Amino acid sequence: MAGLKDIKKKITSISNTRKITRTMEMVAAAKSKQTIDRVEASTPYSNKLRELLDSLTGGQNVDHFLVREREKVERSALLVVTANRGLCGGYNTNVANLAEKWIRAEQAEGREARVLMVGKKGISRFRFRKVGVDEKRTDIEDKPSFSQAAEIAEGFIESFRKAEVDRVMVAVTRYHSATVQKADLFQLLPIVPPETADDAVEEAARQTTDFIFEPDPVRILEELLPFSVKHTLYRLLLEAAAGEQIARRVAMKLATDNAGELTRFYTGKYNRERQASITQQIMEIVGGAEALD
Repeated sequence: MAGLKDIKKKITSISNTRKITRTMEMVAAAKSKQTIDRVEASTPYSNKLRELLDSLTGGQNVDHFLVREREKVERSALLVVTANRGLCGGYNTNVANLAEKWIRAEQAEGREARVLMVGKKGISRFRFRKVGVDEKRTDIEDKPSFSQAAEIAEGFIESFRKAEVDRVMVAVTRYHSATVQKADLFQLLPIVPPETADDAVEEAARQTTDFIFEPDPVRILEELLPFSVKHTLYRLLLEAAAGEQIARRVAMKLATDNAGELTRFYTGKYNRERQASITQQIMEIVGGAEALD
């Protein structure tokens, strides 16, 4: 009977765990829907901002320190975006592995690498692996604000302007669709013009569109380029938040399914052993009765 009691305790424990993971799955599903909506809501604005920048530049190179490539990169900065919480599969591990690989490559080339870490999980990982972190942020949750992104971006812009860093990279989980999210490296500074799939189509659109800018395009770019950096970083933080919630929903669904399979397995085992115990008791009773005869 001791074996049956142990199995019964396992079934109860697994069932309780399944209730928790199921609840966390539902919460993550609701949050993932919210974060995906925020990403998709920012897409038209991002596209229009890029269109405006293209119109201002007219397809020509702009002489601005935010787009100016350095002849030699000696110092780089890396922003690593992880989560404050776990239970989200390989979300944090994938970003941390990508960041560590980039840092090792920079050190191998003899370049300095300044690291800004966002998220408690990344901070703990780098502390355990003894990877240096110059600045830490744990205040960015699943609803990042534009002011938070702007604060980080302004620090990078100032460092880039003073030539304290020659390049700024971001290790982050990019959102491609509700089913595809990948850890990726994104160059924040200097600003890299987007690649166009069809240059002829874009050139035709540029020629058929006539804009009048007031004040002149140069003065507008002075304000718009720093803002575009802030908005780009804000968009990356939104995508990271969406990737985290989607990864947590998937991880909790797998945990719930596994708990269900374990419950069925131990329930079957419990029933078999209970039936065997009852059969054994009947045989003992029958045997005792025959001995009395």
